[in-house]
Amino acid sequence: MSESTDSAVPADQTGGQPGEVAEAGPADRIAAGYAFTGPALDLGALLWDGRCLPDRQIRIPLAMLNRHGLVAGATGTGKTKTLQLIAEQLSAGGVPVFLADIKGDISGISAPGTANDRIGERAHDVAQSWEPTGYPCEFYSLGGIGPGIPVRSTVTGFGPVLLSKVLQLNQTQEQSLGLIFHYADTKGLELIDLKDLRAVVAFLVSDQGKSELKGIGGLSTVTAGVTCGR
Repeated sequence: MSESTDSAVPADQTGGQPGEVAEAGPADRIAAGYAFTGPALDLGALLWDGRCLPDRQIRIPLAMLNRHGLVAGATGTGKTKTLQLIAEQLSAGGVPVFLADIKGDISGISAPGTANDRIGERAHDVAQSWEPTGYPCEFYSLGGIGPGIPVRSTVTGFGPVLLSKVLQLNQTQEQSLGLIFHYADTKGLELIDLKDLRAVVAFLVSDQGKSELKGIGGLSTVTAGVTCGR
């Protein structure tokens, strides 16, 4: 941006008359929207025009954390670190957190970090103190595979999208699996385990179920059979 957004700039340098109070810039207005008192998450300082503004802190009240939120940004902009920061502070505030950590990026909060110059510099930039801290964690294992507390789920609860990822299905097979789930749902068929799913697919590709298969639309016998075989 060509103009300064720092409210500390004297009025006579922003086009006003000497002695006038400078108008709040965009950075001030944004910071004002996050200036909360009481229990809150401290997410750091406002980044504006490529500069970190430590006097403009971003805080979210704990009472607002029962709402939906979105952390968005390009690769390397700090999405995972932001989630980690939120989870740590919620834990410290006595709020239980459940994280579906597919890649294991956030599981490190269970152990204290190691201080270094980069962390110290970053903490200084955002006007915050940092101490290595580990937080209590319990790990869950879906289906009892791998370390952690075993957790069971029905195939219906698992859903076609996540199941497609686990079975490593291609796009066509994933769409076909979605149609199978849709058929089971419309017929009121509860898919408890993979045997139930295979039974539904086996029926659809059988002579008795061919008419039902045609009614689904977009699902071929071959694709259904391959999906069942996996």
